[in-house]
Amino acid sequence: MDKIQLTKEQITQIAAGVVFGGLFIFAYLQYFWLPTARKIEENSRKVATMQADIQKAKEQKAKYKNLEAKLASLKIEREAAVKKLPSERRIPDLLRTVTTLSRKYKISINSISPGVQAKVEYFTKVTYTISLKGDYHDIGRFLTALGLEERILTSENLNITATVGAENSASATFTLAAYQYNG
Repeated sequence: MDKIQLTKEQITQIAAGVVFGGLFIFAYLQYFWLPTARKIEENSRKVATMQADIQKAKEQKAKYKNLEAKLASLKIEREAAVKKLPSERRIPDLLRTVTTLSRKYKISINSISPGVQAKVEYFTKVTYTISLKGDYHDIGRFLTALGLEERILTSENLNITATVGAENSASATFTLAAYQYNG
C-alpha cells in the first residue's frame, strides 16, 4: 500500500493533539476520576461501617426485649423476696399476723416481749418471746401456720405445759424468730 505522506505541519498538529489529549486525560483522571473514586471508596467504607453498626444495634435491640422481660421477672422475684425477708422490722405487720392466726386457731396470747437482735452476714434475726394458752392441737396448728407464713418466721425453744384441770388445754412459751435483710 501506498504510504501516506504527512507534512511537518500535520505531524505537529497530530503530536499537539496527542499531547493535549494526554494532558486532558491526565487532568481528567487526576482532578475528577481519582478524587471521585476515593470518595466512592470512602463512602462505601462508611456505609459498610454504618450497616455493621445498624446490625449490632438490631442485635442489641433483640437482646433488650429479653432483658426487659427478665427485668420484669426479677422485679417480681424481688418483691416476693422482700415479703419473705423485709429490710425493716415491720413490727405492726408481725403483731397483726400473730394476732390474726391466734384468733383463727382459738389461741389466747398472754404476752409478747421483744428479745435480742443478732446480725448474721446477710440478715438480722430478731426474736420475740411469746406466751400463750389454748388447746394442745390448736397450739400445734398455730405454730404450723406461723411457719407457713409468707414472711420467714421460725419457732424456737418451744416449751408446752399441760394446764391443770382442763382437758387438752395447755400453755406454751416459745421464741419467735423473724428475719430482716441487711442489704
